[in-house]
Amino acid sequence: MQFFKHFGLKGPPQIFQKIGTFCGGRFAAAAERFGALRAKGRGVLAAAEECLHRLRTAERRGRLVRRAAALAAMAAVTVGSILTGMAAVKTATVTVDGVQKYSSQVFSTDTAAILKTAGVVPGPDSLLSRREGDGRVVLSIRTACRVTVAADGKEQRVLLHTGDTAADALEKAGVAPGPDDRVSPQAGEPVRDGGRVEVQRGMRVAVLADGKAKDAVVYGGTVAEALNGAGVKVDSDDIVSPDGNTAVRDGMKISVSRVEYQDVKSVQPVPYSTVTVKDASLAAGKTAERKAGQNGEKTVVTRRKFVDGKAAESAVVSSDVTRQPVNREVAVGTKKAARAARARRYGAAVTSASARGTLVDHNGRTVSYRKLLQGRCSAYTGGGTTSTGRAAAFGLVAVNPNIIPYGSRLYICSPDGRLVYGYAVAADTGGAAMRNIIIADLYYDTYSQCARIGTRTMNVYVL
Repeated sequence: MQFFKHFGLKGPPQIFQKIGTFCGGRFAAAAERFGALRAKGRGVLAAAEECLHRLRTAERRGRLVRRAAALAAMAAVTVGSILTGMAAVKTATVTVDGVQKYSSQVFSTDTAAILKTAGVVPGPDSLLSRREGDGRVVLSIRTACRVTVAADGKEQRVLLHTGDTAADALEKAGVAPGPDDRVSPQAGEPVRDGGRVEVQRGMRVAVLADGKAKDAVVYGGTVAEALNGAGVKVDSDDIVSPDGNTAVRDGMKISVSRVEYQDVKSVQPVPYSTVTVKDASLAAGKTAERKAGQNGEKTVVTRRKFVDGKAAESAVVSSDVTRQPVNREVAVGTKKAARAARARRYGAAVTSASARGTLVDHNGRTVSYRKLLQGRCSAYTGGGTTSTGRAAAFGLVAVNPNIIPYGSRLYICSPDGRLVYGYAVAADTGGAAMRNIIIADLYYDTYSQCARIGTRTMNVYVL
């Protein structure tokens, strides 16, 4: 400061102050790189101070002035060198996927040198960009990522970088979504490594339901899913064409026919039937009404089907008889016809015949029989040998073997049960039996027994 006062100045000129302020700011930003230069500048200034002190001696003023001028020139050169060095320093910044990894003052702006200093090694297929200006060098690294693009039934993997979007993936894969297509994730959303971008092709379908036509855009699936997506509700009775399980295709026409059912209840007659009963007391060919017929009633529920409001079909779903009909009964005379048929089969000796049934014998036991023949029977005695070779004995009776085969087991009694011959076997025959005058000739051990029987109507049960 004494140096400047010697020349009548209160302090360093303003230009020196500005230079000092500027240099101080720059020195603070690059202290590590330019410490040596600042030290050298301070030495020069110290020397200048010393010269000012020595100028107090008048006799040496001239020589010191020349020395001061030299020192000032030397200071100017030093400051210029400092400014030149300061101008060569730049700020280097390194970011990886948008995150700052390094920032510092550097002399060398070589990309490889900056990355080495920052300790950053780009990964395979990473994308490196450089931006420089305003004393700054910015290196940006975007890490590689691989994304699967699925569209039109195919899949392909594409190479992208951090920050790229689904739209970039589609462009890289050569897939162009249409206005009706759906992209997931959305085109502007960023993708991640291992991510997936899907394109669902929109298909336009025409839906006709409830008398209205409606166009809808669907994304695959079945007809049922397309109707649901179009907001058309369908219940289990409705008719859908094509079937709800059919795969949707672009341009498909889908129709929905509404089906409704209506149950109608009605009371209907149940017709009576006419039954006939054979009456042996009525002459053949004659009929007589024994009981008048009467219709019954039934409640019928008919279900009617309507398709889009028009009747299509109907079916009976229930029928309950509320009153049973009374059948009409008609007797049909069989008097002559029965006698003729019986005569043809059994001969004139048989006055009636009936099918199987049961009887109660003289011991009170219930016995089953195959048929019952009613007709005239007689009695005989005298011993001898029967036509089947057996000795005549009680319990062996003579018959017409064409009507009652030999060996048949029989039970014989009067129709009123008062006279019982009992159990017998068909083992003999005779002229009266073969001429169909009698149906059986009953053997007794004595004549008096035969006389008591005589000839009478008996029931012959064939067991």
